[in-house]
Amino acid sequence: MTAFQGLKTVVLLGALAGLSACGQADKTAEKADAAPAEAPQAAPEAAPVAGGAPTIDQMMGVQVAYLESKLGPARTVQDKERTYEIGDCTVRVSADGGEVVGYAVPMTPACSTQALAALKDYDLPQKIDLTMGEFAAARGNVDFKADCLTLCGNAADPWVHLESAGPRAFPGIRASAVMVSDATIDASFRIRDAIKAAKGEDYVIDTTFNCSADFDQLAIRELKTVRIDEIEVGYVPYGGC
Repeated sequence: MTAFQGLKTVVLLGALAGLSACGQADKTAEKADAAPAEAPQAAPEAAPVAGGAPTIDQMMGVQVAYLESKLGPARTVQDKERTYEIGDCTVRVSADGGEVVGYAVPMTPACSTQALAALKDYDLPQKIDLTMGEFAAARGNVDFKADCLTLCGNAADPWVHLESAGPRAFPGIRASAVMVSDATIDASFRIRDAIKAAKGEDYVIDTTFNCSADFDQLAIRELKTVRIDEIEVGYVPYGGC
C-alpha cells in the first residue's frame, strides 16, 4: 500500500466512526424525548375520623340493628346496656325494645369527637375538660345524686352525679365524676360531712339524700372545680325513693 492509499484509509475510517457516534447520540436523544416525565407522588389522603362512623348523638332513637350497621357489633352486652368501639373511644349505649334510648361518653381526648357532639346538643361549653360547676351554670336547675358517700365497699368505684332533666320528649343529661381523684374524693367527703351533720349518719349510709333537693346547692358548690369524667344522655333517674 502506498502512503497516499494509507492516508485515504485512515480518513475513511475516521469518517465512519464519526457517523456512528452521531447516530448513537441521535438515538439517545430520541429515547430521552420519548420517556414521559415522572409525575410527583400525591400525598396520601388522611383517614376519616373513626372510619367515617357517625357521632353517637345521631343514633338516639334508632334501632340497634341500624346502629350496628354503622358501628359494627357490640363489644359487650349486659341486660339493656351495650358497649361499642368508635375508633379509640368506647361508648355505652342503652337499648330498650331494640331501640337506642341513651348513651354515655367518657370525657377523654380519645372520645372528644363524640363527647363534644353531645355537649353541643345541650348548649354546653365545647371543652373536654368541662367541670361540674360549668355544667351546673349552663344547665341551670340540676340535681345532685351519688352512688354512695360512705361505706361504699370495694366492688366498684362510686360516682357522684349532677342530673339535668330535659324538656318534654327530650332526654335529660347527666354529668358524672368517679371518686378516684383527690379533688373528687375531697369534695364528696365535704358533702358527706355536711349531710351527716344535718341529718345524721343513717341518712348518709342509706343514701336518702338522693330523694331530696335539700343538698343540691351545697353539692354544686363543693363540686364546682371537679372535672367531669363522663357525660350520659338519656340516663335512668334514681329509683330508690
